Amino acid sequence: MNCPNCQSQEVVKNGRTKREDGSVVQKYLCKACTKQFNDRTGTSMSRLRTSSLIVSAALNVRTEGLGIRATGRAFGKSHSTVIRWEQRLAQQSTQWSPPAPSGADVTLEGDEVYTRVGENLPPRYLSRVDDSLY
Repeated sequence: MNCPNCQSQEVVKNGRTKREDGSVVQKYLCKACTKQFNDRTGTSMSRLRTSSLIVSAALNVRTEGLGIRATGRAFGKSHSTVIRWEQRLAQQSTQWSPPAPSGADVTLEGDEVYTRVGENLPPRYLSRVDDSLY
């Protein structure tokens, strides 16, 4: 393991912290720069007091279409907290979503193949759907 501050490999374990949900987080100490850190340091989950399981579950239900306020109520958090979690994840998107290679063909795959207009129709049939539906 490397220190996220100075990239030194002189890292030793330095105790544990127990969170509200009962999970234990290992703390580390860099002997080169004397900085403390844990497994979450440098990630979108760093400095959060909420369990990463709760945060990831809340963000998953948001991607499935649940509203901000409803997500906050479901997880016992403020809607502004859920917004901050989303902003943190968006700010670190470059770490988990590398840019496409320049000059290369890019293939995009979608999770939802069909568009719902009254009934599930493949995209090739959408031109035949009556325009009065729109």
